[in-house]
Amino acid sequence: MIKVKGLLMAFLGLVFIVTMISSCATESENVALGTATGAAIGSSVSNDKWKGAVIGGIIGSMVGEAYYQIQQKAIREAINQQRPVAYQRQTNNGGWEKVEADPISNQYYNPNKHTTCQKVHVRIVKNGKVVEDRIKEVCKGTKETNEY
Repeated sequence: MIKVKGLLMAFLGLVFIVTMISSCATESENVALGTATGAAIGSSVSNDKWKGAVIGGIIGSMVGEAYYQIQQKAIREAINQQRPVAYQRQTNNGGWEKVEADPISNQYYNPNKHTTCQKVHVRIVKNGKVVEDRIKEVCKGTKETNEY
């Protein structure tokens, strides 16, 4: 009974990671959510709850960081090349995941904030189902002063 409960918790946690991590907006949110979910899964499936939580938290934080970095890389390349960029990978269970980034506006300069910004349409698709579909505004700041 305990083993079945642990496996059920692991499955629910995995579903939670897959659906929630990629919809977070910042790197710290991705890492925090991955760590918390990994720790919960690790403590529920391990005989030593503390050891399982620590190992699960470490693995979860790495997963959260990886999702964020792939998404950011696609966004940067889409802006630099001014064309759509997509990354796709095969998952261990035979499915697939894809991150698409498509610049949808021209770059524009905001003189009040000294930034150059551009909007990018970001979609994350997993096994044919759109998990995230949002428009992000990416800005680069410039320093304009006579002092160093």
